[in-house]
Amino acid sequence: MKDINTTRSRFEQLYSKSNGKKYRYYFFDYLYYRLYITYKKHNDPPRFSACCVFAGTFMIALLFLCIAADCIFTDFFFSRKNFTNLQGGLIFNGLAILFCIIPFYIRYTRKRTAAILLKYKGNKWNRIIPSWVIYTIPLWGFLGGIGICVLIFN
Repeated sequence: MKDINTTRSRFEQLYSKSNGKKYRYYFFDYLYYRLYITYKKHNDPPRFSACCVFAGTFMIALLFLCIAADCIFTDFFFSRKNFTNLQGGLIFNGLAILFCIIPFYIRYTRKRTAAILLKYKGNKWNRIIPSWVIYTIPLWGFLGGIGICVLIFN
């Protein structure tokens, strides 16, 4: 009889650590693991969905950095007075796709995802960090950005 903790899916067997190269693991990889597992349980496309959550979080951070830069650098070429609202929106969306969605999707390939799944399976942090903390990271980023904007404007 197989133990539930030692069973591996075919995906994990094909792309295990022995078949691939050695990776460095960061805290973002753990967050990706938790999001991947959650979306896999709900039958959503897990890799794409987890990358979109990361991209959304970084787009929120990019938005508030753009607001802060506009307040600080008001007389330079990249200030808001030199662009229309449509141009600003297009530039923001282009930067968001270029610097947020594409790098995460390229970073978390199938092989790296399999290595991350093997690395963090049964990790002690899975019991310590509640799931709601990881799911509310974009909300924390949004509220933190509003707080920084309030500090800048006052």
